[in-house]
Amino acid sequence: MSDEEKKVIKHVVKIDNMEVKVAKKRVTSAKLIESGILSPDDADMDKRARQAVSNAKRKAKVCKKPLAVYDKNKKAPVLVDSDGKQVNIG
Repeated sequence: MSDEEKKVIKHVVKIDNMEVKVAKKRVTSAKLIESGILSPDDADMDKRARQAVSNAKRKAKVCKKPLAVYDKNKKAPVLVDSDGKQVNIG
């Protein structure tokens, strides 16, 4: 890994025959493009994926559907109702 990559990459995860580079928190897409790790097309795809997740969360809330999330404090998955009530599922 180059010095530039070391500045923005937290660690590398190996999945089968692929290596997935995990960026450090608060590293922007622009910084990843600048360092050559992310292409502009990849950054656009990431932006669209984040927006799709945000839209799905908003739609679940509007439609009063529960949303499965991971509670970091409980270290378990929970269902969150549209009113904010949590139900353990794990």
